[in-house]
Amino acid sequence: MKKLLVAAIVVLMASPAFAAVQNVKVSGDITSTYLDRSDFDLGLQGTPAVDGLKSQNVFITQTRVRVDADLTDNVSTTVRLLNERAWTATDGTDTNVQLDLANVTMRELLYSPLTVTVGRQEFNYGNGLIIGAGGPNNGAVGNLKTVAGDLTMRTGEDGIKAVLDYKPLTIDMFYFKNYQSSASLSGYTNNNQSSSDVYGLNANYQLGDAYNTVVEGYLFGRNNGKHMADDNLTVNTSTDTYALTSTTDKNDTLYIPGLRASTNPVKGLNVQGELAWQLGNRPVGLTVTPPTTSYGQEAEHRNAMLAQLEASYALPVMEKYKPTVNASYTYVSGDKDGLSNDNVPGAGKSTKVYTAWDPMFETQGGGTIYNTLFNFTDMNIIALGGSVNPLQDVTASFTWSDLWAAQRYGLTNPVEVLQPNSTSFVYVPTGTDKKRGLGNESDVNINYAYTEDVNFGLSLGWFVPGDAFDSNNRSTASQALATVGVKF
Repeated sequence: MKKLLVAAIVVLMASPAFAAVQNVKVSGDITSTYLDRSDFDLGLQGTPAVDGLKSQNVFITQTRVRVDADLTDNVSTTVRLLNERAWTATDGTDTNVQLDLANVTMRELLYSPLTVTVGRQEFNYGNGLIIGAGGPNNGAVGNLKTVAGDLTMRTGEDGIKAVLDYKPLTIDMFYFKNYQSSASLSGYTNNNQSSSDVYGLNANYQLGDAYNTVVEGYLFGRNNGKHMADDNLTVNTSTDTYALTSTTDKNDTLYIPGLRASTNPVKGLNVQGELAWQLGNRPVGLTVTPPTTSYGQEAEHRNAMLAQLEASYALPVMEKYKPTVNASYTYVSGDKDGLSNDNVPGAGKSTKVYTAWDPMFETQGGGTIYNTLFNFTDMNIIALGGSVNPLQDVTASFTWSDLWAAQRYGLTNPVEVLQPNSTSFVYVPTGTDKKRGLGNESDVNINYAYTEDVNFGLSLGWFVPGDAFDSNNRSTASQALATVGVKF
């Protein structure tokens, strides 16, 4: 009997332990999209020749499966798998499944208002101007990177988030690792800084007034290690050409304090405003020709600014059609000497400070052509639009956007044009009278809710380049996206 009892204890100790699961929910979605895109290279010609997207016709399918489990003692877990693929892809990406979310949430941890989430999760604050889930939304690192990176659904980051809920005040504190090199993971000598760390604090306060006013204050930060240092610039003043090469020295630091507010002053009207600054240091390496002379590397001080004002109004007419109008203005600062540094002979004082806004992890303008083509920096954006429900379960919307640079483009502040296939090229306007007009875009979106679970969508867009581009290089970019999506 004694031997049997000992054997039973050994078996119990050797058996795997499982948490008691009280509730499990399986959900997900499947979205199939047909893309038809033309002239995303804007018809630009150059030397070397521009490697841009002239035309594209492709089907993609994005599938997500999510499992949420409630355990005992205020503990829950979330796992979400993601597959994004172009139809009949031959490079193996059609079978790649990525771990998009994988985290555990512990409520009332040590202290009743405290909730802590650890693992791969989404970080999203405000309207996604600075930190939005998966941003920036004109690029991807998953299966769609070389097809339509701007449409990726990959949104998770590995990190920790702690939330203190003192209603009406909520305080979020977070940290996530945006990059970690294999060298630093392996513990190689002198590679401990080859990483990118993002952290911050966000305080949200609901005033509880008749206007449902919400005020937010935040402080975000990012520290890039040696692998993320900025580019070297080689300039040839006789031919107005240059080349960029990477440099690896000095950390890149970024600190972003900001304020955001939202209120509803009258029935149906919502007004929002946000203001933020960027401080810190930006390392710059520089080589100038002719003659070829190296001036080493210096760190510029950051001093950039962001401002946004938004308003939407549900019109008190023909209410069965739910007409709504909206408008917004966004400003992100630029730097006319962005590719210069104050250690260049003859450089002006303005090169000692870097004033261009760093896009960070913005998720604004998703689905638009301009968001695919341009980084969220050095620009003004005015957007005017409206929406209506002409038929039951049908929503139609229209948006017109106008974009122009905050600083004129030139040799030390060229236009970088991104492409959906993860390539990019740089364009320097010719002539002495440098212009600032990036272009304007018109977008039409129609959505039909066939059932509670199935949606059909159609999005049409046209981007007309502005006078920042030479007159013979202003081809209109266009796109048509037809989607069918199901949620379960």
